[in-house]
Amino acid sequence: MSFHPDTYAALSVTDKLIISKDSGDGIQVDPAAPTWGWRDILGAVNPKAVGAGSPTRAVYDGGHVADYAFITGDLCDFGYHMPHDWVPGTDLHFHVHWSHNGTTISGNAVFDLYYQVAKRDGLYTAEKNLTITYNTTNIATTPRIYHRVDETQMSSAAGSATMVATSNIEVDGYILTTLKLTTLPTLSAGAKLFIHTCDIHYQSSNIGTKNKVANFYA
Repeated sequence: MSFHPDTYAALSVTDKLIISKDSGDGIQVDPAAPTWGWRDILGAVNPKAVGAGSPTRAVYDGGHVADYAFITGDLCDFGYHMPHDWVPGTDLHFHVHWSHNGTTISGNAVFDLYYQVAKRDGLYTAEKNLTITYNTTNIATTPRIYHRVDETQMSSAAGSATMVATSNIEVDGYILTTLKLTTLPTLSAGAKLFIHTCDIHYQSSNIGTKNKVANFYA
């Protein structure tokens, strides 16, 4: 379904745009090559609180603003609720937002993602493990206090040893994740690597489901 620009002039503030409730229907973008738009499921860093593997709150680049700094082996947890506008059958992509405050940097930044997925009323899948590696060449390619976002695909149609099958994902479901900094790049003395947040990119129908419980599309 599409609209000619003249259609909008005929709409009043009391009119409603009514779209099919069926799974896979919704609002796409780009008339020349229609596709589902992307949205984020946001997550706040929930650091391991005590003992080995616990990130440290540290001042970032001034006197007051602080965030969690990570060294090798540090852990943090995230939880994600699947929104009702997710397009069934489309894949999820995990992002790590991070930066450093060093004057030099070399080596690799390696993050390990451990995660399990459950439908709204269902068992969690077995734990999966994905690795995100960024090759930090030098301070020119990876500048100080530069916001980096590194991504990995976390679901696929058939699933794999590292990716969950997309059929295990459902709106109103939940994703449990733990992120580990497996390898810390070499930084200048006193400098730190910060993980600011992690989010999941998903493709959106831009509409909610008709029903609040399964079957969501009946």
